Amino acid sequence: MAPKRKQAKAPELPTQESLSQNLQRLAQIAQKLSNAVLQPSPPNRNLEIHRQVSEHQPPAFSGDENPTILEEWIGTFDKIFRAKECPESHQVETASFYFRHDADIWWVHEKHSCERSPRFNWETLKTRLRERFYPSHMKATIYEEFLHLKQGATPIAEYYRQFLKLARFTPELVPTETIKIEKFIVGLDP
Repeated sequence: MAPKRKQAKAPELPTQESLSQNLQRLAQIAQKLSNAVLQPSPPNRNLEIHRQVSEHQPPAFSGDENPTILEEWIGTFDKIFRAKECPESHQVETASFYFRHDADIWWVHEKHSCERSPRFNWETLKTRLRERFYPSHMKATIYEEFLHLKQGATPIAEYYRQFLKLARFTPELVPTETIKIEKFIVGLDP
């Protein structure tokens, strides 16, 4: 006797109800895909801030131990951050993008310890930059130059320019406008 063969069952045809459910799912998927394609993704806020800052073509900071270059670089970013209303949470990352050479090497080594500090922000970064790139021997030289600044044979406009330049780096010596005026007058050539 030959073994009985099993008859293959014919696949069940989908019912009207299951076809309708599948069509509804497909329609929902198509709608989601359509929405994703037609609606642009929300702009990346960080990318937008970087773009706005770069429009001003801020200078790079190379880490020169020159307080004038450092202060001008800091001042440029202070102005841009105010003008563009840059959120505090983006300022350090944005400014540090413009580090080059020695400043960039310094930042690679300092970044992680700085960012671990819960209150690390743009103001703190400026302080750290000044500590590193405005060394004490330069500070002492500028203090001495400011303490002994006299007009002499220099035109008053030049004396005034030099006075303001040095006063910028020695705020402790002229903490008020009155003291600054007195110091300026004392240096004038009678």
